[in-house]
Amino acid sequence: MKTLRLILLLILSGFIFGCSHHLEINNLHEYQASSFKSLPKDLTIGVTTSSSDKDGKTLVTGMASSLSKHTSSIIYPYAPASGKKADIITNVAIHPKHEGSGLNFLINFPGFLVWAPAWNGYQYYPTYNVDIDILSTIDNSKIDTFSIPIKLDVNQSDIGRTWTEISWFEVGAIALISGFVFINYDDDITPMVEQEIKGPVGDYLAQEVIERILKSGALEKIQQEKAAAVMAAPNAPL
Repeated sequence: MKTLRLILLLILSGFIFGCSHHLEINNLHEYQASSFKSLPKDLTIGVTTSSSDKDGKTLVTGMASSLSKHTSSIIYPYAPASGKKADIITNVAIHPKHEGSGLNFLINFPGFLVWAPAWNGYQYYPTYNVDIDILSTIDNSKIDTFSIPIKLDVNQSDIGRTWTEISWFEVGAIALISGFVFINYDDDITPMVEQEIKGPVGDYLAQEVIERILKSGALEKIQQEKAAAVMAAPNAPL
């Protein structure tokens, strides 16, 4: 009896842990930062966002962290009323739009017959449309405004969906019906995706912000204003 229970436990464990496909982001290499140029060490950048944790705020945190490696002072989250002054404000808005794939139906049915959900995973397309405004606090002028679409191609599966492979033990109705449901995006993978892309995509966004600041010519004006402020009140803090 104990032997039978052990065998059944091993079968169940194999089913649970075997019916999953680790998260794969197939096109993450498209959003790798190629090279960085540093900003002046006395430049302070404030990063603000209207996005919540459910709306891709993790990417903003990754961008702010990356920016902090290339200038001496980053304020995040930045609030003008806090009393801390930034030379440049970078406002980031993330607009997520995640989609599943019609192929998930075929992966589930008749794919369950060859364990396709486990070795292939389901297909998902998480997308983050990133809008960035860069402003100078010296004269409240706009330095640049741009948008970057982050469109990911993801494969993943876990027991939350692959349990339907129990259709092996019946006529396949469970896999057939659930296949229609699994065409939709699985919200459970979003936190995993965002943690995976936080670093590389954060670098990618930071690189774009730095390049646009450098190309704008705004730094020269900021430095001139700072020098003029020192001349006017040499003992006053900047």
